[in-house]
Amino acid sequence: MGCCLSAADAGGELDTVSGTHQFTIRAYSQTKGIGSGKSILSRYFTVDGRTWYVRFYPDGYAPNSVFVAFYLQTLYKPHCRAVRAGFTFQLLKPDGTVAYSRRSERPCSFDRRCNSWGFRVFVTREALEGPELGVLHEDSIKVRCTVDVVNSCWKNRGGGGDDRWASVAGGAMAPQSDFAANAMRFLKSGRAPFDVKFSVGGRVFEAHGLVVAAQSEWFATALYGHGGEERWAEAGLPCVAISGTSPEAFEGVLHYIYHDELPEELIKAHGEAAMTRQLFEAADMFLIERMKQMCAGRLRRFIKDDTVRGIMDLAQAHSCKELEQACRTFLGRRRPY
Repeated sequence: MGCCLSAADAGGELDTVSGTHQFTIRAYSQTKGIGSGKSILSRYFTVDGRTWYVRFYPDGYAPNSVFVAFYLQTLYKPHCRAVRAGFTFQLLKPDGTVAYSRRSERPCSFDRRCNSWGFRVFVTREALEGPELGVLHEDSIKVRCTVDVVNSCWKNRGGGGDDRWASVAGGAMAPQSDFAANAMRFLKSGRAPFDVKFSVGGRVFEAHGLVVAAQSEWFATALYGHGGEERWAEAGLPCVAISGTSPEAFEGVLHYIYHDELPEELIKAHGEAAMTRQLFEAADMFLIERMKQMCAGRLRRFIKDDTVRGIMDLAQAHSCKELEQACRTFLGRRRPY
């Protein structure tokens, strides 16, 4: 969950937009061993109209590091403007109080050349796991990230400026964006009819072409092409046939596309290990990288003596270096009989 507010300094020259995102690193012990320089991603969140996420490096940013690392990254696109932002990472105790905190010394420039800043040396793993900080509870750690985006703006002199800055200078609160929730509510209402159908294993799924294309380059190319060639949507096909995945996995893909989260009920109904594997393969097939990484994180839970080889083969087949490294680390720690 995140919250967002706006406030300007007395001179009105700087507009600082702040957002806070709190999340939980679950099954912390299973994140260790993925390898230095390998990260686990938080959910996306929005501050000042820009999409951000946090990278957590349980084995450190650099080789042989005894420190965990936290980095803030923006989802930079060519049309996005560069921004300057300060940030704070806080480790929370189970009751929500702050046990450890570090803040950037100055605002950093997030642009095309560098869209990620953070702390390579945040806190030692020993301290993170120790009783003195008290942040590791039931193998989970709560983290709060605060982002302060600093923008330049014109002074509002003589009442002739933009009224928007007057409200900001007055310290008015800017509500958290509800664009995504409103869009989802509208789509679920049925007022916007489905405009594309998919047939998978004998089942037919309806969807909104723009929605699936926005989340997946595979769907974007299939439905809208590269700009010149014929598209499925224009070909007049009543239903697009898809092979190479199961109806359950495709249902899970659509759930992720519309909800930005994995389909928990579907996973429980079909067995977590088997269904997560299917979703991992489907996410790779439809080029949904974040969903693929989320599934890879879950698959690490099932790395055992009798499964590690199969999961490693899966990781190699779908070019998932993080999951492959987790398997190699497990094999390296096994004691020979």
